[in-house]
Amino acid sequence: MQIDIPEFTRSPYSLLVVLSVAIGFAVAIFHMHKFWVEKRTILYTCLLTFICTLTTSLMVAFKLSTEGIELGFSGLGAVVGMIAGIFISGLIIKDKPDCVMASFVATAPLMYGLAKLGCFFAGCCHGKPYEGPLAVTYHNEHAGTYFPVQLFDMLVFILVHIIAVILIRKMKNKVSAIYIIMAILVPVRFLLEYLRYYHDGSIIASGQIKVLIAGALAVIIVFVWKKVLKINYH
Repeated sequence: MQIDIPEFTRSPYSLLVVLSVAIGFAVAIFHMHKFWVEKRTILYTCLLTFICTLTTSLMVAFKLSTEGIELGFSGLGAVVGMIAGIFISGLIIKDKPDCVMASFVATAPLMYGLAKLGCFFAGCCHGKPYEGPLAVTYHNEHAGTYFPVQLFDMLVFILVHIIAVILIRKMKNKVSAIYIIMAILVPVRFLLEYLRYYHDGSIIASGQIKVLIAGALAVIIVFVWKKVLKINYH
């Protein structure tokens, strides 16, 4: 069975990305409620984190070309922006910052996975040429038949989300849970780059270097956040 994607008069990409972020924030709010985080903390953290997530994502994807300004959404930029937003929120409102951070970090894979549905319908970030089962054919500017890497992304990251939720719910040390989730996310995102059309076949391509840089930045922010807020478990 193969999948045929028609050319849309208006791409559903932006709508699906926004919906994925909205769903992710709703799930993060649910977890924060379960951790008995105050409603005021949840409200202010969500507002600040949303602004940082959106701004960083757009800044990373911003491009100047001969056709003018090109805007998009960067999943890697969104993750770094989200963690930075929670960091700032934790400095201002010291209400269970470890539970707040854990709630968002665990939900990040869900947001990314659902956002890939937008990429699937738009054709961006498509896989390498492929004619086998579940091959996806586009009739827009990405015309061709490819491996459905976006659907693979979605399934893998939703699975990572489920694992992440189990970790933050079962582990008393939320910071350790956060580090474990990151230790899963970075290698998974790194390996999936091999399936994308723009990977040149080298051991480490430019896209994978970006993954490593974003992962390192995220870990550094969490490390500094932990030290500044003096979060410890005994």
